[in-house]
Amino acid sequence: MVEMYEGNLMRKCDYYGNPWIGMFIKTNDEFTLLPVDSPKKLEDKVALLETNKMKISIGESNLIGIYTAMNNNGVILPNIATEEERTAIEKLGINVYKSNDKHNAHGNNIVVNDKGGIINEHISSRERRTMEDVLGVELVPMRIAGYSTVGSACITTNKGFLVNYKANDEEIRTISKILKVKGDRGSVNTGVGFVSYGTVANTKGYLAGEATTAFELGRVIEALGLIDI
Repeated sequence: MVEMYEGNLMRKCDYYGNPWIGMFIKTNDEFTLLPVDSPKKLEDKVALLETNKMKISIGESNLIGIYTAMNNNGVILPNIATEEERTAIEKLGINVYKSNDKHNAHGNNIVVNDKGGIINEHISSRERRTMEDVLGVELVPMRIAGYSTVGSACITTNKGFLVNYKANDEEIRTISKILKVKGDRGSVNTGVGFVSYGTVANTKGYLAGEATTAFELGRVIEALGLIDI
């Protein structure tokens, strides 16, 4: 138990003192996108995700996690992304779509794994269909815990999902049916329900914001199905 506890603490990190690491980093099972100015100590933590790393900006911003949605099939970029940024990501061998929708913070608006996804109900149906083709899954419009920004309220991998602690039992059942994995509610960074802001995860590992408590860490690894890492 002590080794497990210490191992979890090793996965806590920040970005220049900011514990909302999910706002700056996006990962799938193959590669991780992180800001160009990421310090070495953060890069060392990202290595725990067991992926290739790419330092990049999105729309010349370091808010990669806010602006992008991603699974192992594709990446959705915002309308502010540059062609250089798009080309760089395409070289990773993944589908890339630069969305035209005005709701361009796709990390906030989409939660997706390789089995299914949930999308902000305000995104147009035409945009949603194109995103589905790129990501290779159906994207179901709904709210989570009253929030249309479903990507901020839930994070998922192909093993599980963690959702805002305000989500009710019916929502959890619906999310599980859509994403085709089990999950649970929780919080990060000492009581905040916008769980994707404080966590980064794939099927091989996770990172959590520095302010996340030991109890919250336990819920993160259990909900995401990462107890055996």
